[in-house]
Amino acid sequence: MNTKTVFLILMAPLFLTACEQDRIKSICETTPQFCVDLHEDSWCKFERSGLIRARRQQAGTPNDANTYALMDNIKRYHDCLDPLLAIEYTKRKERKNDKLEAVIKAKAALEQLEQQTESSEYPYLLLWHWQHRGDHQAKARFIALADRPQMQQPELQKALAELLLIRDSPAAMRTLHRALSLYEADATIDTGIIADLLTLYTRERRYRDVWIWSRVLSRLGHPDKLNLERIDTYARFDQDQQRQMQQEVDTIFQQLETGSYRRN
Repeated sequence: MNTKTVFLILMAPLFLTACEQDRIKSICETTPQFCVDLHEDSWCKFERSGLIRARRQQAGTPNDANTYALMDNIKRYHDCLDPLLAIEYTKRKERKNDKLEAVIKAKAALEQLEQQTESSEYPYLLLWHWQHRGDHQAKARFIALADRPQMQQPELQKALAELLLIRDSPAAMRTLHRALSLYEADATIDTGIIADLLTLYTRERRYRDVWIWSRVLSRLGHPDKLNLERIDTYARFDQDQQRQMQQEVDTIFQQLETGSYRRN
Protein backbone atom coordinates (compact mmCIF):
# COMPACT_ATOMS: atom_id res chain seq x y z
CA MET A 1 0.00 0.00 0.00
CA ASN A 2 1.60 3.29 -1.06
CA THR A 3 1.69 6.55 0.87
CA LYS A 4 -1.01 8.16 -1.28
CA THR A 5 -3.43 5.30 -0.61
CA VAL A 6 -2.80 5.45 3.13
CA PHE A 7 -3.38 9.22 3.09
CA LEU A 8 -6.71 8.81 1.26
CA ILE A 9 -7.88 6.14 3.71
CA LEU A 10 -7.01 8.32 6.68
CA MET A 11 -8.64 11.40 5.19
CA ALA A 12 -11.87 9.68 4.04
CA PRO A 13 -13.68 9.98 7.43
CA LEU A 14 -12.83 13.67 7.57
CA PHE A 15 -14.26 14.25 4.09
CA LEU A 16 -17.41 12.31 4.97
CA THR A 17 -17.88 14.32 8.18
CA ALA A 18 -17.43 17.58 6.29
CA CYS A 19 -19.92 16.52 3.62
CA GLU A 20 -22.43 15.53 6.31
CA GLN A 21 -22.11 18.93 7.97
CA ASP A 22 -22.55 20.65 4.61
CA ARG A 23 -25.75 18.67 4.03
CA ILE A 24 -27.09 19.53 7.47
CA LYS A 25 -26.20 23.19 6.93
CA SER A 26 -28.09 23.11 3.64
CA ILE A 27 -31.16 21.56 5.31
CA CYS A 28 -31.12 24.25 8.00
CA GLU A 29 -30.79 27.03 5.42
CA THR A 30 -33.58 25.80 3.14
CA THR A 31 -35.92 24.41 5.81
CA PRO A 32 -35.03 26.15 9.09
CA GLN A 33 -38.08 24.69 10.87
CA PHE A 34 -36.20 21.39 11.22
CA CYS A 35 -33.32 23.04 13.07
CA VAL A 36 -35.12 25.29 15.53
CA ASP A 37 -34.68 24.82 19.30
CA LEU A 38 -31.36 23.01 18.84
CA HIS A 39 -27.98 24.05 20.22
CA GLU A 40 -25.42 25.61 17.91
CA ASP A 41 -21.94 24.37 18.83
CA SER A 42 -20.20 21.10 17.95
CA TRP A 43 -21.27 19.08 21.01
CA CYS A 44 -23.44 16.02 20.17
CA LYS A 45 -23.23 16.86 16.47
CA PHE A 46 -24.19 13.36 15.31
CA GLU A 47 -27.26 13.29 17.56
CA ARG A 48 -28.20 16.78 16.38
CA SER A 49 -27.85 15.77 12.73
CA GLY A 50 -29.88 12.61 13.34
CA LEU A 51 -32.67 14.63 14.93
CA ILE A 52 -32.75 17.12 12.06
CA ARG A 53 -33.03 14.31 9.53
CA ALA A 54 -35.70 12.54 11.58
CA ARG A 55 -37.74 15.76 11.78
CA ARG A 56 -37.57 16.18 8.03
CA GLN A 57 -38.46 12.53 7.37
CA GLN A 58 -41.45 12.60 9.70
CA ALA A 59 -42.70 15.90 8.24
CA GLY A 60 -42.43 14.52 4.70
CA THR A 61 -44.00 11.15 5.49
CA PRO A 62 -45.96 11.34 8.74
CA ASN A 63 -46.52 7.75 9.87
CA ASP A 64 -45.96 5.64 12.97
CA ALA A 65 -42.57 4.36 11.82
CA ASN A 66 -41.20 7.84 11.25
CA THR A 67 -42.76 9.12 14.47
CA TYR A 68 -41.00 6.34 16.37
CA ALA A 69 -37.72 7.21 14.65
CA LEU A 70 -38.24 10.85 15.60
CA MET A 71 -38.89 9.94 19.24
CA ASP A 72 -35.79 7.76 19.30
CA ASN A 73 -33.65 10.56 17.87
CA ILE A 74 -35.08 13.12 20.29
CA LYS A 75 -34.17 10.86 23.19
CA ARG A 76 -30.66 10.28 21.86
CA TYR A 77 -30.21 14.03 21.47
CA HIS A 78 -31.60 14.75 24.93
CA ASP A 79 -29.50 12.04 26.61
CA CYS A 80 -26.33 13.26 24.89
CA LEU A 81 -26.80 16.89 25.93
CA ASP A 82 -28.20 16.42 29.41
CA PRO A 83 -24.94 15.39 31.15
CA LEU A 84 -23.20 18.43 29.67
CA LEU A 85 -25.38 20.78 31.70
CA ALA A 86 -23.24 20.03 34.73
CA ILE A 87 -20.23 21.57 32.98
CA GLU A 88 -19.48 25.10 34.10
CA TYR A 89 -18.62 27.42 31.22
CA THR A 90 -16.46 30.21 32.57
CA LYS A 91 -15.97 32.14 29.36
CA ARG A 92 -19.21 31.74 27.45
CA LYS A 93 -22.07 30.87 29.76
CA GLU A 94 -24.55 31.37 26.93
CA ARG A 95 -23.45 27.99 25.63
CA LYS A 96 -24.83 26.38 28.74
CA ASN A 97 -28.08 28.33 28.38
CA ASP A 98 -28.26 27.24 24.74
CA LYS A 99 -28.01 23.58 25.70
CA LEU A 100 -30.34 23.95 28.67
CA GLU A 101 -33.07 25.36 26.42
CA ALA A 102 -32.48 22.56 23.91
CA VAL A 103 -32.75 19.86 26.59
CA ILE A 104 -35.94 21.34 28.04
CA LYS A 105 -37.59 21.63 24.63
CA ALA A 106 -36.46 18.15 23.59
CA LYS A 107 -38.02 16.66 26.72
CA ALA A 108 -41.27 18.57 26.11
CA ALA A 109 -41.38 17.46 22.47
CA LEU A 110 -40.85 13.83 23.48
CA GLU A 111 -43.61 13.98 26.09
CA GLN A 112 -45.98 15.45 23.52
CA LEU A 113 -45.22 12.68 21.02
CA GLU A 114 -45.70 10.06 23.73
CA GLN A 115 -49.17 11.42 24.43
CA GLN A 116 -50.01 11.47 20.74
CA THR A 117 -48.98 7.84 20.22
CA GLU A 118 -50.64 6.23 23.25
CA SER A 119 -53.32 4.57 21.11
CA SER A 120 -51.00 3.43 18.31
CA GLU A 121 -50.75 -0.29 17.54
CA TYR A 122 -47.33 0.06 15.91
CA PRO A 123 -45.14 -2.56 17.65
CA TYR A 124 -42.15 -0.30 18.22
CA LEU A 125 -44.34 2.38 19.77
CA LEU A 126 -46.04 -0.16 22.03
CA LEU A 127 -42.61 -1.35 23.10
CA TRP A 128 -41.54 2.25 23.70
CA HIS A 129 -44.51 2.92 25.98
CA TRP A 130 -43.77 -0.22 27.98
CA GLN A 131 -40.00 0.23 28.23
CA HIS A 132 -39.91 3.98 28.81
CA ARG A 133 -43.20 4.62 30.59
CA GLY A 134 -44.02 1.29 32.24
CA ASP A 135 -47.37 1.11 30.43
CA HIS A 136 -48.72 -2.40 31.18
CA GLN A 137 -51.55 -2.04 28.67
CA ALA A 138 -49.01 -1.31 25.95
CA LYS A 139 -47.06 -4.41 27.04
CA ALA A 140 -50.18 -6.58 26.81
CA ARG A 141 -51.06 -5.17 23.38
CA PHE A 142 -47.51 -5.81 22.19
CA ILE A 143 -47.65 -9.46 23.29
CA ALA A 144 -51.06 -9.85 21.62
CA LEU A 145 -49.46 -8.93 18.28
CA ALA A 146 -47.04 -11.88 18.50
CA ASP A 147 -48.08 -13.65 15.30
CA ARG A 148 -48.86 -10.57 13.21
CA PRO A 149 -46.75 -9.94 10.07
CA GLN A 150 -45.48 -6.61 11.40
CA MET A 151 -43.90 -8.45 14.32
CA GLN A 152 -41.70 -10.61 12.10
CA GLN A 153 -38.49 -8.71 12.73
CA PRO A 154 -35.58 -10.03 14.82
CA GLU A 155 -35.49 -7.14 17.29
CA LEU A 156 -39.23 -7.35 17.93
CA GLN A 157 -39.12 -11.11 18.39
CA LYS A 158 -36.23 -10.70 20.84
CA ALA A 159 -38.21 -8.12 22.82
CA LEU A 160 -41.23 -10.43 22.80
CA ALA A 161 -39.14 -13.36 24.04
CA GLU A 162 -37.78 -11.29 26.91
CA LEU A 163 -41.34 -10.60 28.01
CA LEU A 164 -42.09 -14.34 27.90
CA LEU A 165 -38.90 -15.51 29.66
CA ILE A 166 -40.33 -15.72 33.16
CA ARG A 167 -43.79 -17.11 32.55
CA ASP A 168 -43.39 -19.33 29.44
CA SER A 169 -39.90 -20.68 28.72
CA PRO A 170 -40.91 -22.89 25.74
CA ALA A 171 -42.67 -19.96 24.05
CA ALA A 172 -39.65 -17.75 24.71
CA MET A 173 -37.35 -20.35 23.14
CA ARG A 174 -39.52 -20.64 20.03
CA THR A 175 -39.61 -16.88 19.73
CA LEU A 176 -35.83 -16.54 19.98
CA HIS A 177 -35.32 -19.20 17.31
CA ARG A 178 -37.85 -17.38 15.14
CA ALA A 179 -35.86 -14.18 15.62
CA LEU A 180 -32.73 -15.91 14.32
CA SER A 181 -34.61 -17.31 11.34
CA LEU A 182 -35.62 -13.80 10.26
CA TYR A 183 -32.07 -12.64 9.55
CA GLU A 184 -31.01 -12.37 5.94
CA ALA A 185 -27.62 -13.36 4.54
CA ASP A 186 -24.60 -11.46 5.88
CA ALA A 187 -26.73 -9.57 8.40
CA THR A 188 -25.24 -8.47 11.72
CA ILE A 189 -26.86 -10.77 14.25
CA ASP A 190 -27.79 -9.50 17.69
CA THR A 191 -25.82 -11.93 19.84
CA GLY A 192 -28.08 -11.03 22.76
CA ILE A 193 -30.66 -13.36 21.17
CA ILE A 194 -28.32 -16.32 21.61
CA ALA A 195 -27.31 -15.16 25.09
CA ASP A 196 -31.01 -15.26 26.04
CA LEU A 197 -31.26 -18.76 24.55
CA LEU A 198 -28.32 -19.86 26.68
CA THR A 199 -30.02 -18.48 29.78
CA LEU A 200 -33.09 -20.59 29.03
CA TYR A 201 -31.15 -23.74 28.14
CA THR A 202 -29.09 -23.46 31.34
CA ARG A 203 -32.23 -22.95 33.40
CA GLU A 204 -33.80 -26.03 31.78
CA ARG A 205 -30.55 -28.02 32.20
CA ARG A 206 -30.40 -28.71 28.48
CA TYR A 207 -26.64 -28.95 28.56
CA ARG A 208 -26.21 -30.32 25.06
CA ASP A 209 -27.87 -27.16 23.72
CA VAL A 210 -25.75 -25.08 26.12
CA TRP A 211 -22.61 -26.66 24.64
CA ILE A 212 -23.69 -26.06 21.04
CA TRP A 213 -25.04 -22.53 21.35
CA SER A 214 -22.22 -21.28 23.56
CA ARG A 215 -19.84 -22.14 20.73
CA VAL A 216 -22.09 -20.51 18.14
CA LEU A 217 -22.15 -17.41 20.32
CA SER A 218 -18.37 -17.42 20.63
CA ARG A 219 -17.93 -17.71 16.84
CA LEU A 220 -20.24 -14.75 16.31
CA GLY A 221 -17.91 -12.59 18.38
CA HIS A 222 -20.06 -11.96 21.44
CA PRO A 223 -18.45 -9.07 23.37
CA ASP A 224 -18.47 -10.93 26.69
CA LYS A 225 -15.73 -13.53 26.97
CA LEU A 226 -17.18 -17.02 27.32
CA ASN A 227 -15.53 -19.57 29.58
CA LEU A 228 -16.12 -22.63 27.42
CA GLU A 229 -14.22 -24.91 29.82
CA ARG A 230 -16.56 -23.94 32.63
CA ILE A 231 -19.54 -24.61 30.38
CA ASP A 232 -18.15 -28.10 29.75
CA THR A 233 -18.49 -28.87 33.46
CA TYR A 234 -22.28 -28.84 33.20
CA ALA A 235 -22.17 -32.26 31.58
CA ARG A 236 -19.61 -34.73 30.31
CA PHE A 237 -19.56 -35.47 26.60
CA ASP A 238 -17.27 -38.03 24.99
CA GLN A 239 -15.27 -37.27 21.86
CA ASP A 240 -17.85 -38.72 19.48
CA GLN A 241 -20.60 -36.62 21.06
CA GLN A 242 -18.45 -33.50 20.90
CA ARG A 243 -17.65 -34.20 17.25
CA GLN A 244 -21.35 -34.47 16.41
CA MET A 245 -22.17 -31.33 18.37
CA GLN A 246 -19.36 -29.42 16.68
CA GLN A 247 -20.88 -30.38 13.32
CA GLU A 248 -24.15 -28.86 14.51
CA VAL A 249 -22.28 -25.71 15.56
CA ASP A 250 -20.76 -25.45 12.07
CA THR A 251 -24.13 -26.03 10.41
CA ILE A 252 -25.92 -23.44 12.55
CA PHE A 253 -23.16 -20.88 11.99
CA GLN A 254 -23.28 -21.41 8.21
CA GLN A 255 -27.07 -21.11 8.18
CA LEU A 256 -26.93 -17.87 10.16
CA GLU A 257 -24.35 -16.47 7.74
CA THR A 258 -26.45 -17.38 4.70
CA GLY A 259 -29.80 -16.33 6.16
CA SER A 260 -31.16 -19.89 5.95
CA TYR A 261 -31.45 -20.78 9.64
CA ARG A 262 -34.56 -22.73 10.53
CA ARG A 263 -35.22 -24.52 13.79
CA ASN A 264 -35.92 -28.22 13.24
